[in-house]
Parts: sequence; structure tokens; C-alpha cells
Amino acid sequence: MTIMSTAATPLITAVIPAYNAEKMLLETLQSVSNQTYDKLEILVVDDGSRDGTFALASDYGLTDRRVRVLRQVNGGVARARNHGIAEARGAYVAPVDADDIWHPEKIERQLQSLRKYPGGRGVAYNWYAAIDENGVIFGHSRPVLHEGNIFEPLLRENFIGNGSTPLMPRAEVLRCGGYDAGLRDSGAEGCEDLKLYLALAESLPFALVPDFLTGYRFTRGNMSSNAYRMLQSHALVMAPLIERYPHLRRDIQTAKFNTTHWYFNKALANRDFAQAKKLAPMLAMQYGPQLIVHGLQQSFRLAKRQGVRIARQILRKPTRSKTRLAGAAVPQAGTRYSDRFLPLCGVLSPTSSRMADNE
Repeated sequence: MTIMSTAATPLITAVIPAYNAEKMLLETLQSVSNQTYDKLEILVVDDGSRDGTFALASDYGLTDRRVRVLRQVNGGVARARNHGIAEARGAYVAPVDADDIWHPEKIERQLQSLRKYPGGRGVAYNWYAAIDENGVIFGHSRPVLHEGNIFEPLLRENFIGNGSTPLMPRAEVLRCGGYDAGLRDSGAEGCEDLKLYLALAESLPFALVPDFLTGYRFTRGNMSSNAYRMLQSHALVMAPLIERYPHLRRDIQTAKFNTTHWYFNKALANRDFAQAKKLAPMLAMQYGPQLIVHGLQQSFRLAKRQGVRIARQILRKPTRSKTRLAGAAVPQAGTRYSDRFLPLCGVLSPTSSRMADNE
């Protein structure tokens, strides 16, 4: 039996790792419950929370019987995700962190995108909007168009960018060993999702849904405060890949530089000067030549943009900001992510039933 079975309506398991998540969990659960594709199993994995996370999830399960709540001793997000995947009954798994949000059409459109592959055997992903604590958009992912064999592009840049986006065949995730909890044990938690995506990309095609279907929440100060640990995690993930793919060494080194530079810029943007002070010597000592080249490239791009702006002013042509990319509405900074799907709120497919057991 292929995974795209049962009249092309396979059971999907959403896995929600949750640690002290009572402030944001309800919104996440609602975004999963409100999927237009309703043949879902929703697993909340309470990772040893000390607040009201377990009670909140259990109460929510009274209104949606597709929800099951699991508990474990605190072991980190990778172990929580692995616990949920091990207990999952679905042919596909779709992790979502307990503070992120899904667009109502996310799962339905991801499944549609996988139908191009025999038996639906592949991984689906989409773009994301960056949101703050209040669900307000302040940015979005770079809208790449990579599909099929995406291993090398993903090696150069983690364009998926978070753990709440992919739809993955459960059997293949298990074959790859799931998420590597050993990174946390080594004090280098952070790139477990990238490591799994790369392992899947070595043997599976990826399908893109060109739309911003994940609301990826950045809590204030979190990005830069974890920068050094994330870089350690990235280095550990990349080390064995350099050994296996020596011809890609330069690409991997470029990826490491870009990752370090990205965190440095974020530290400066967040005024986390202590973190920036830690990262500056690393950039200077390890990536001196790359910094020079990068600086020249940035100067050229800035000069080019200024030249275009001046030319438009001379010709009296208005500067137009893009409102759509590949047919998708571009997330507008300052608006709420939920405003993108207000007309769909509470709307499920005609055959849906939140109280269905979906056995």
C-alpha cells in the first residue's frame, strides 16, 4: 500500500512539542484544528511542563477528539517530536511548535503538491511569515523555488527555516532516525530540524507550495541569545557531511559563513551587543576573506539600488513594492498573520467532523 492511499486522503499526524507553552498553545491548537483537510490526528507532547500546558491541552481535547495528549520527562524538543512520531498513526507527520501558527489550507495544499510524486513519496514545504509575540508580521522567508532534488541548495541555505513547516512521510522519518536528540546532550541544540531535512533530501524529492502558510514566531531576544549555541549545532551537523561529500566542502563553508553572519546581523538588530561581541571575533578570525568579498558585494548592491531609485525619481516613476510573489500575497509588515485567512476561520470541508475519531 502506498502512503497516498485511502482515496488519496491519508491520515496526517500533527505533532506539537510543548514545554511551558500555556500562553501560546491555544492559538496553535486552533490553527491545527481549523485545517481544511480534517483527516488529522493531533498529538500534543507535554515535555515536562511546570505550568498549565497539560491541563490546557487536555481540556482542548474535550472539544476535538482528534487531540491526544502525551507526557514525558523534560528531554527537549527533539525527544518530544520523536515521542509523537513514534506514537503517530498517520502516514505523514507534520510537526508544529507550540507557539507557531498554520494557515488553514496548509496541509491540504501540501498534500496536493505531493501528488506529483509516485505514491506521494516526498516531503512538502512552504514559505513562512515571521511573526512577533502578538502574531504581527515583521518579515518573511526568502521565497525560493527549489523542488525535486534539493539536497545541495539546502546544504547551502536552510531555506525551510523552521520546524513547523514540512509535511513528511512518517516511515522515511523513522528510517532517518528522527530528530537527533544528541545535539541537545552536547550543548548544541538548534539544528535538529536541518539535520533531518538534509537526511530526507538525500533520498526523497521535495515539493514546494509557493505561499506563506506558516506563521513562525520569534519571541523577543530569542534569536540572538541562542546564536552561539545554534552555530555550534550547525557545525556539528555539517562536519560529517564534509566527510561524505568532500566536493561540496566550499559550499558547506559558505553556508557556515552565511549562518554566522546572519546571527551577527540579528544580534545587532536586536541590540544584543554582548552576543555581537562574541560573534565578531569568530567572523574576523574564521571568515576574514569572505567578509571582504561580502562587503564589496553588499556595497555594489546598495549602489545599484540607489542608482535605480535616483533614475526612477528623475523619470518620475513611482517605486512599487511587490504585493504578490508566484501568485501568493506577500505578508505585509505590521499586519496580523491571522488576517491572511479571516474569511476561512472556522470553515472546514463539508465532510469534516472535529469530534470524529479518525481511526
